[in-house]
Amino acid sequence: MRNRISNRIINLVISLLVAAVDFTGYLFAKLIGRHPRKRCVVFVYHSVSNLQRYRFAAQLDVLVRHARPVSADIAALSDDANHYAAITFDDGIENIVENALPELRKRNIPATIFVVSDMLGGSPGWEYRGANSTLQEKAMSEAQLRELPRDLVTIGSHTATHPFLPLITDEALLRSELFGSRIKLEKMLGRKVTLFSSPYGEFNERVVAACREAGYQRLFSALPFLAFQTPNEFVCGRVGAAPTDWPLEFRLKLAGAYRWVPYAYRLKRTIFPASGQHATKQREVDEHEKIAAPSERIGVR
Repeated sequence: MRNRISNRIINLVISLLVAAVDFTGYLFAKLIGRHPRKRCVVFVYHSVSNLQRYRFAAQLDVLVRHARPVSADIAALSDDANHYAAITFDDGIENIVENALPELRKRNIPATIFVVSDMLGGSPGWEYRGANSTLQEKAMSEAQLRELPRDLVTIGSHTATHPFLPLITDEALLRSELFGSRIKLEKMLGRKVTLFSSPYGEFNERVVAACREAGYQRLFSALPFLAFQTPNEFVCGRVGAAPTDWPLEFRLKLAGAYRWVPYAYRLKRTIFPASGQHATKQREVDEHEKIAAPSERIGVR
């Protein structure tokens, strides 16, 4: 716990510096008469409990003050504003219906919910890798999914069973997880499903190609890069968020100031390579991460 808090503080301080540099660049652009570059941050939440609802609501208030809310399926950012933000939820947890959607409705903020199609109404049985576990929660039922308001909520796929996709070597199984999940949700809900969120945020070139073949228009990762920066962007960045984020921490995430994190991790592993029993795991992580950065990687745009 102490190490986790220390890491959050370090990340926050570095992100403050990034935000300061960004603001200086913004002022300089205005000074020379250039239009500041549009930016969009896509948040990914997992759960909003009863006790966390008021914190989530406070975060939404900050969002609407400093950015224009958009849906994650927006074709392109308009020229009406400089700063945009989108809200997404992974896993399709039931308490999103109870606690998050009413707060989103009050502020007219659209959201996208990524659903594990074969786990509806059950408890998440997959390995959880993060600080905000949903293992004690329950997934939405099919009836709850059908009742979600179409004017507020977009449905996306989070695979059929929530596997670690880069490790799937069976092409038929991979297709079932991607294409099978999309078709099942479309038949169930009577609406198009064109967005995909990869479990654990992990993917490789083969997964990206399979997502395209399965008919998805966008694949969302878990790396905090700015989203929708080019036309027809396929792999999109997202920054992890939780109602328990500190107010300044959330504000910096909204500003896109955490986009440095993947580069820092990569640099750290270059300087301090793992050895022994950790080397195999590090190579696995490196393989996934090196193709997950923005456009300088594998044609993810």
